[in-house]
Amino acid sequence: MKPFTKLTFLAVLILAVSQLVIAQETDSQNKPKVEFSGFFRFDYWLETYKNVEALDGLLALYPLAPMYDSDGNDINATPSLNGLAMGTRLRTNITMPKLFNAKSSIFVEADFTGMSSTVHFRFRHGYAKLAWDNGSELSVGLTWHPMFVTEVFPYVASLNTGAPFQSFNRSPQITFKQQLGSNVKVILSALTQSDYKSYGPEGATTKYLRNGIIPNLHGQVQLTFNPITAGAAIDFKSLMPRTFTISSINPNNSYTTSERINSLSGMVYLKLQTGLLTAKLKGMYGQNMADHLMLGGYAVATYNPVSGHETYVPFNHIFGQVNITYGKKYMPGIFAGYAKNLGANGDVYNNAAILYGRGLNVDYLYRVSPSFTYRNDRLAVVGEVEYTFASTGTNNMFDRGKVINSESSANARFLIMIQYDF
Repeated sequence: MKPFTKLTFLAVLILAVSQLVIAQETDSQNKPKVEFSGFFRFDYWLETYKNVEALDGLLALYPLAPMYDSDGNDINATPSLNGLAMGTRLRTNITMPKLFNAKSSIFVEADFTGMSSTVHFRFRHGYAKLAWDNGSELSVGLTWHPMFVTEVFPYVASLNTGAPFQSFNRSPQITFKQQLGSNVKVILSALTQSDYKSYGPEGATTKYLRNGIIPNLHGQVQLTFNPITAGAAIDFKSLMPRTFTISSINPNNSYTTSERINSLSGMVYLKLQTGLLTAKLKGMYGQNMADHLMLGGYAVATYNPVSGHETYVPFNHIFGQVNITYGKKYMPGIFAGYAKNLGANGDVYNNAAILYGRGLNVDYLYRVSPSFTYRNDRLAVVGEVEYTFASTGTNNMFDRGKVINSESSANARFLIMIQYDF
């Protein structure tokens, strides 16, 4: 089925379902209420260097390592220009009748940023939520990973929303939130993977988490004392990269394995909202965070050539970011981020080819991104300069995979973004 045909079919289906819901023969106070919203978005940008990117450059993470031609010129130091409207989104929010004495709702959002250079209508968010008067809330479905923290994600024009310096991940999940008094909220989640996958011997796939049986587990405490919001979280992930191994001595021999790679990550954040000033800070210590569009992964720690059996060790990274904006109609802002590779959590097997993850040969990154927003009712026009610097080298397999012999590369991205909400 062609993309246009798929889009037409999906649009007709959404309209048909909404009309069916509205036409339910129930009491007026119990009728589901359907609301449509979204925005048109257009991004137009010029950049000076090739990047690790997705969606035809619409989502840029960090500059590639230098690559030299026969004359010593950097092949990646090539500027490019593009403009896309793929970030346009459509939302449906359905307020449902009470269920189990709780307010209930369904939220669905889609956009056009499919997972290839071709425009596709993509399922972005979709979850059902129950909210009780005692402050309890249960949601099931696909939405932002709790490490994203919707209350403090940075205001930037770029679609990367601060990645790879902060989490960018939407995952299927069961999330329970409990309000304790007026100032404290506890968040507990059990998550699986869909679009945002972990890396392993077969590339990026959800099977490593699925084979491990244990979901990605997350716990978070959030404090709100106006004008301050603060929080801390811990996140546990257990993958099973292989279910069997093959002997390198005798390739006809294979053996089952249940070896895991466990990783633990932590996060703290702070937001100050007073008048027209908004300041946000966030710091993370992350192990194996590649599924969040961040730097991270793991290495083979030991290898037995007779059985092919492997053990694993995660890489450690630290991430920090700050975002400050001031104003409403006219709003200057700045974002700054830093990421550092600390090496693996222990000794690694002496083979650099057995590293699984994203950007494990990157020693450190930083970004400085000033912006200016003009807002007129539902229309926003944002100009932004995003300067990202990368130090990339080789992994020293005799020193926990730490990066050595690094070289520098940098990209300056000049972006104009227009967004019209409805």
